[in-house]
Amino acid sequence: MNEPRPRPDLLIYGEHHITPDEVQSAPYRREPYVRVELPDLGTVDAKVRRWTPTRVMIVWDDAAHDRRSAWVPAEWVNRISRAESSWQDPYDLRD
Repeated sequence: MNEPRPRPDLLIYGEHHITPDEVQSAPYRREPYVRVELPDLGTVDAKVRRWTPTRVMIVWDDAAHDRRSAWVPAEWVNRISRAESSWQDPYDLRD
C-alpha cells in the first residue's frame, strides 16, 4: 500500500508576525489569481487566500500536485486573470 506523502510546510518570507485581526479573506472559491516571484522557487502562479495590508497568503499546486502555501510580502504580488495563470484551481466558481 502506498504511504501518504508528507504535507509541505507553510512557507513564510519576510516578517513572521501577522496580527489576526488584520487578516482578510476573499469569498471561498472566488479568490483572485496572482503571480509571485519567490526567491527559492522562482515564479509561482497562485491564488490569494488571506491578506493583511503588508502580507499575502498564496496557495498553489506544485509540479508533484501537492498543495503549497506561503505568506509573502504584498509588494511581491501581481494580480493576473485566471486565463493568464499557469495553474488553475479546478474548484473555482465561474460566472
